[in-house]
Amino acid sequence: MLNENTLEELTDLMQSLANRVIRGNMGVAADLLCWTPLATWIRASRREKIQSETHEVRLREKASILCENATRNHADLLVSAWD
Repeated sequence: MLNENTLEELTDLMQSLANRVIRGNMGVAADLLCWTPLATWIRASRREKIQSETHEVRLREKASILCENATRNHADLLVSAWD
């Protein structure tokens, strides 16, 4: 059986964790939940987020290269016709 001090500390810890989740700091809560039976779903969620962010970064890089090529090859289109 837990003594009063330990029980109070555990209660404070759980309230602190709940407050973090409510305030949007899901990363800390997810880190703690990785040690529970929810770990499979959390890993899948993180993997999906990483893949999505990686895809966005790759698209930005490709678009940047296309814009650089277009600017280099068609620089005359960037000059105003009224000058």
